[in-house]
Amino acid sequence: MSAVNGNEVPAGEYMNPAQKEFFEGVLRARLVEVSDSARAAKVALASLGVAADALDQGLIEEERSALYRTLERLNAQIVAIYQAIQALKDDEYGWCEDTGEEIGIERLLAQPTAKLSAAAQARFEAASAHFNR
Repeated sequence: MSAVNGNEVPAGEYMNPAQKEFFEGVLRARLVEVSDSARAAKVALASLGVAADALDQGLIEEERSALYRTLERLNAQIVAIYQAIQALKDDEYGWCEDTGEEIGIERLLAQPTAKLSAAAQARFEAASAHFNR
């Protein structure tokens, strides 16, 4: 058995109902965290004003740009969490989209929205690195 946040992942056959329920709880808790972070970033973005000094305005624009990047990343995480929750409902969660093999409990604990096994992810990243040269 593996643990996350002090909770044990239920033992038994891979992606049994208890494990699915466990990971749905993990995903829903993560959704709350990420949504809260997105709301905080939106508040921070809205609070950025306009400065009379060009240097100060440049700093504000730099902060605005960083907040937009943060919001893009958080929104992508929210989409991935919703997709993972849907995969749970469709009995597809925990299975590699590339190979159809188990992603594995340890990987899902580390990355609950994982869609690829570690091996498939490594192949994907290697291919991406090769084409992005």
